[in-house]
Amino acid sequence: MKKVVSNHDVAHLFALQSQSEAMNPNRSFYFEGTELFSYGRHFCIAKFVDTDTLLFTERTYSNTTRKQINYARQATSHIKKIHCGFPNGSHAENFSWWIARANEQLELLKRSRKPEKYVVELLDIEKRAKIYSEYFGIEVDNKLQALVSIQDKERAEEYSREAERLKQDEIAKIHKKELILFREFKRDSIYTRNGVDYIRVNDFSEYFETSQGVRIPFAVGLRFYELLMSGKITAGEKLMQYEVRDVNKESISIGCHTITFKEIRKAVKSVAINTK
Repeated sequence: MKKVVSNHDVAHLFALQSQSEAMNPNRSFYFEGTELFSYGRHFCIAKFVDTDTLLFTERTYSNTTRKQINYARQATSHIKKIHCGFPNGSHAENFSWWIARANEQLELLKRSRKPEKYVVELLDIEKRAKIYSEYFGIEVDNKLQALVSIQDKERAEEYSREAERLKQDEIAKIHKKELILFREFKRDSIYTRNGVDYIRVNDFSEYFETSQGVRIPFAVGLRFYELLMSGKITAGEKLMQYEVRDVNKESISIGCHTITFKEIRKAVKSVAINTK
């Protein structure tokens, strides 16, 4: 069984499900069993939910990820697709994704002179959510139903004023719950972000694990920390395949992550305590 193959072959082997795993040479595009990923478990492109049905992401990230999504779409053109934000996420996470998209369309709707385009987008969100819900035998989220029913500027403006008041509190509550579950190893990532990412220490596998699902070996992470603390890490440097975008007094941005120094020190201290 050949495991390292081209992007094209990764997608087709995933579609065939003829082997348990395969990856491209730099492991930026790979599958494990029924799940296909771009750059890590934080970005699941597709997941088989039965032999004839895929959950397929609506998200995009980088140009490379878009290309990988296209490879996957072409290779699985013969397979039924149910679109959602997070193929390997929970129902709540997927409804939260659609709610966020609906809110975006309502913001555009209330400012638009030609609202028809955004009404069509809202109806499309409703359609995707219904297809998803019907497959799993669940009800469409009540909040999402309320949002997609708003189809004129006046109602959009009224909703926006009320939503803005509640938005931050709701996001904070969801994020807090997700963070607790991540810390307790009950979930691998956090989808409701608050601008920063988190690190936990997996003593059994000897990895740092981020709240976006990236794993960093202790030795690699600790060496990077030493260089960071000595001022030798600047924009353009790399941690594994992830490029440093910015370093300031409070945090460092690497790839799609932004992590505070407080969080990094906490993780490093945990390793030091557990390895004594």
